[in-house]
Amino acid sequence: MPEAPSRRDPLSVAATASTRRRVLLVDDHPDVRAMLSLALAEAGVGDVLTARDGQEALELIERDLQQVTQDGRRPMVDLIVLDIMMPGLSGTDVLRTLRARFTELPPVLIISALDSPAHIQEVIELGAAEFLSKPIEIEVFRQRARALIGAPNPRSLQGASLRGHDVPIVGRTEGAQPPRTDRRAARRDTFWIG
Repeated sequence: MPEAPSRRDPLSVAATASTRRRVLLVDDHPDVRAMLSLALAEAGVGDVLTARDGQEALELIERDLQQVTQDGRRPMVDLIVLDIMMPGLSGTDVLRTLRARFTELPPVLIISALDSPAHIQEVIELGAAEFLSKPIEIEVFRQRARALIGAPNPRSLQGASLRGHDVPIVGRTEGAQPPRTDRRAARRDTFWIG
């Protein structure tokens, strides 16, 4: 029997009778949203909701949270895929806002070209479960999304580290890649962002 919804942490409510998973994909580039939405659909993760920026993402979450607390529905999303560099509210701002409001979050998969150890450490400390560097290898993205969609609260995990950096992180790191400079050398499953 699923737990009753929590008024304090509606994002952490266990799924009810519906087993359909939902992913919120937040990126300001329409081509990235389209490509990653397709990759998520092909991965069979369920419904994909998209937002063009951090403000729209927070509005979607807030609108759904009002319904969760009133009618006991499951949380809005089971996974958040979040870009960092966006106009207005950045992905870091979104994470900071969610963390300030809730003690439990769904897994957050960060996708960003900002892949310095300092940026990675900041988003991990804010509760991100994993970080994938752009350009994104689509098959790695699919695998990580499938693995994270049922993952426990990422802040309860400890001890992983990013290969090549002394940055404590949470989650697995196969998708963290150094930036590529030669687009001709890219494999077909890599999605380049202009």
